[in-house]
Amino acid sequence: MVTIIILVSVYIFFIAIGTRFFVPHLGFEKSVLPKNIPDNLQEKINELNRISKDNYDYLKNAYEFLISKYHGDRVKTLTRFWYLFGDPFRFQSGFIPCTVFNYFLRIMLVRSGRFQEKSIRLVVVPFNLIIHQYLKIKINDKWINVDPWSKTLGISFSKRSFLFG
Repeated sequence: MVTIIILVSVYIFFIAIGTRFFVPHLGFEKSVLPKNIPDNLQEKINELNRISKDNYDYLKNAYEFLISKYHGDRVKTLTRFWYLFGDPFRFQSGFIPCTVFNYFLRIMLVRSGRFQEKSIRLVVVPFNLIIHQYLKIKINDKWINVDPWSKTLGISFSKRSFLFG
């Protein structure tokens, strides 16, 4: 029993708390959004802004754009842990960690002019086998869960992964 308590304590300290100090975009506060983004991303933001009828539609369109380009993966999250570090814009498509997915979505929402940082919450789930992050987005006084990384697990828009999802 003591061994289990020690293992849980070590997990909580190193994974659930410790990683938040050094993994980009996973900290206890939101990372600062960049002043400059690639032109092709700004063009996509502008396009989605034009075709979206309201903020909810924009959020859904940005989500759909990101999941069409990127995907999450449990195994790759562990085997490609270095993807957590460095310039997130180096990823053109394929696997990205949940923190990078959410960073891109935050950029798209704020740069659209439709959302403010205060209407976006980062939620960290420490007991998801490994630490996991998703977003809560406020639209019309209602908070919507958005977890694009978990789409490959069958988690749909406005749902989120939890525990061992």
